[in-house]
Amino acid sequence: MKNSSNIAKYKRLAPLYDQLMGNRLFRKARKQAFSEIDIKDGDSLLLVGVGTGEDFPFLPNTNQVIGIDLSEDMLKIAETKAKGRNITLMQMNAEHMDFQNQMFNVIVLNLILSVVEHPEKVLEKSLKHLSPGGTLLIFDKFIEPDKKPNVLRKVLNKITSAIGTDINRDFNEMKMGLPIEIQKKYQTLNGLYTIIVARESHTANHISI
Repeated sequence: MKNSSNIAKYKRLAPLYDQLMGNRLFRKARKQAFSEIDIKDGDSLLLVGVGTGEDFPFLPNTNQVIGIDLSEDMLKIAETKAKGRNITLMQMNAEHMDFQNQMFNVIVLNLILSVVEHPEKVLEKSLKHLSPGGTLLIFDKFIEPDKKPNVLRKVLNKITSAIGTDINRDFNEMKMGLPIEIQKKYQTLNGLYTIIVARESHTANHISI
């Protein structure tokens, strides 16, 4: 996956994205993911790879939210859904995101780690901007650890990669060497997608699932 080519891919995909990823099943899975975390009044949220704003219905109206995305076309659609809410949208490369010293209580990485060119960089940057005790929420397509994709999955990946998504990525590989402690991890949508709740680990022997 190349970030440069992803811009072109998502320019073509943007008008169709909500039809593909905004159906009842995906919205139920997104709602399920957000139900796993506790967002308190005053918590600041960062949505990395905000896309067309499909996560907005599951966010509190009172909290400060920043959403970033590489695709200007996706952000234009998200802007129409952000009206009347405390949401700021920015065009930014998630691999190089920089908010200076700003920290966030909750960072959401929904359907982004399977898209970016270097997902480990996105995780590293997310940890940099995660407040102490803060929460990472991840909803994406990952292959089971230590399992090689079967023939069918390899064929499907050629199709999904053409529209900007790699379905054969291993989350354990991308977090290797990073102080990430997984608190919850389970599959949804018939095992095709994974929900992960994690935080920064401050111990030498952090949990690895």
